[in-house]
Amino acid sequence: MAEYLFQGKLQTSTNAVKVKLLLFHFEDENKINFIYSPHLDLTGYGKSTEEAQQSFGIVLEDFVDYTIKKKTLGKVLQQLGWTLKGMPKKPKKVIAPSITSIIKDNKYISEIFDKYPVSTFHQEIGLPAFS
Repeated sequence: MAEYLFQGKLQTSTNAVKVKLLLFHFEDENKINFIYSPHLDLTGYGKSTEEAQQSFGIVLEDFVDYTIKKKTLGKVLQQLGWTLKGMPKKPKKVIAPSITSIIKDNKYISEIFDKYPVSTFHQEIGLPAFS
């Protein structure tokens, strides 16, 4: 089975919070491949699985870069249903919401499952320390 998961530059040796993401891979009726993270509500796409994976990596990197620069990563994650344990600006633990709560609150995910065959995968990534 091919790996559709992002493994990239976001891992840092000292200042990272490790999180496990659930990713969906599906192909639409136009043969466009998608990689979607329901925990971050981010999507990458392309003509092939590899292009979708690369696109997702860029989207994820841009999301983290932007929220770190704006000092809003923790706030955005909380808005997405994540729990931050410890100090708000330097949490010791970051917990993603359960997939059942995400599915309940996000109609887009139900549409994906209703319309397309979906493969799901877990991937651990490192988010830079909050600032």
